[in-house]
Amino acid sequence: MTVDRTMRKLLAVSLVLVVGVSAGCSSIILIPESQEIAMGKEAAPGFVKEFGGEVPDVTLQAYVEQVGQKVAVVSDRSELPYKYRLVKSKVPNAFALPGGAIFITAGLMVLMDDERELAAVLGHETGHCCAYHNVKGMQRQMGVSVLAEIASHATGQSAAGEVAKVIGSVANLKYSRKDEYQADQLGIKYMAKAGYNPWGMIELLTILLNLSESEPGTLAEMFQTHPLSSKRIAEAKAIIEKEYASHRQTTPDPNKARFTAMKARLLRIMPKGK
Repeated sequence: MTVDRTMRKLLAVSLVLVVGVSAGCSSIILIPESQEIAMGKEAAPGFVKEFGGEVPDVTLQAYVEQVGQKVAVVSDRSELPYKYRLVKSKVPNAFALPGGAIFITAGLMVLMDDERELAAVLGHETGHCCAYHNVKGMQRQMGVSVLAEIASHATGQSAAGEVAKVIGSVANLKYSRKDEYQADQLGIKYMAKAGYNPWGMIELLTILLNLSESEPGTLAEMFQTHPLSSKRIAEAKAIIEKEYASHRQTTPDPNKARFTAMKARLLRIMPKGK
């Protein structure tokens, strides 16, 4: 390798070393935001296919997108081009690709009872994007040398294509308990700022924990990537009681009727057990 080439590579790396301080999380991020967005966009079609494709209903997709955008616009990285999609998989789960591509499975949506629980899921996944959890997971998988090679290329589709092959592994990224606590905290903050009762997060986590105890295999895949415990629920509850004391868990969700109609629509398209 020539001295000039080495210097160009070092310069390229130095230009993409940024400090991620969003949402109170400080760490070195080796992927610039433009690259993060490009990789997510490149990987999204294959990711959707892996989970059965999008639910073929414009009304349902618009509804999920609307709820998602409510939390996105008040998030710590509101400039990201967030896109929220409902996919066909009946396995309960939700995922966030780098750059703001967020997915929820039909299997998870049908477990919910109201819109604030949906806002909790989408807020949680938005929190993963805002705290760079998926980006940092990719950095661990790819290694600095690969990132340096990518950084030496022009930002855009050429670089995005090189990384697309590893983006699919986001589905198997195992978030730490610390990551999950932080994503819960951010999700609570975003849903509250969006006008939702943050107790929806506790309701959602309780539904999932109860289901995991009554039907252990149902949520096995989800818990591999999103660990859940009674302690996690207690942590989220403590945040709500301290920072959002004006909200009451017993207050009905004013959007419940709309969610119920959307859930019924989803069940007509994708009946349980079929």
